[in-house]
Amino acid sequence: MGKLIHSNLGEVRPTKSRKEREEFGGGKQGVVLCPVCKAAYYKKSWHHDIAHFAGKEDVSVKFMLCPADQMIKNKQYEGRVVVKNVPKELEEEIAHLIKNVGFSAFEKEPMHRLISIEKVKGELVALTTENQLAVSMAKKIGSAHKKAKVKISFAKEPNDVAIAVVQF
Repeated sequence: MGKLIHSNLGEVRPTKSRKEREEFGGGKQGVVLCPVCKAAYYKKSWHHDIAHFAGKEDVSVKFMLCPADQMIKNKQYEGRVVVKNVPKELEEEIAHLIKNVGFSAFEKEPMHRLISIEKVKGELVALTTENQLAVSMAKKIGSAHKKAKVKISFAKEPNDVAIAVVQF
């Protein structure tokens, strides 16, 4: 099958639990732009672009990594999907399904990302920046393939990680 998406992250680890203020910090003044993904933070949330905001106010602009890119840089994740015993003929389909769910989530919310998807010891393993994204991916696989059993668990405090296992 070949490599699906290479993470090149090396060892990755789950994130620690945090409240929204701890995760994103307090409300930032002006506009913050992420130099990696070009997401813009204004009015207390991250957006895909700043075009509809530009010109409405005279604001300061700062550059910093968005929370999703910071997690990727720190080799952290909040969601892990493990697909076990995938029939060979379904590997590409399952990988595409995971990518499509990730793409749709990113379209709606720039902080929801598929970090990587790799084949590890015969299993497909996907990492995400949001725990609910991993849950959505696993449920989507389960609804598309009725023979697949989906089990979702959440790590105990202080972690914020969802682990979704899909067993064929």
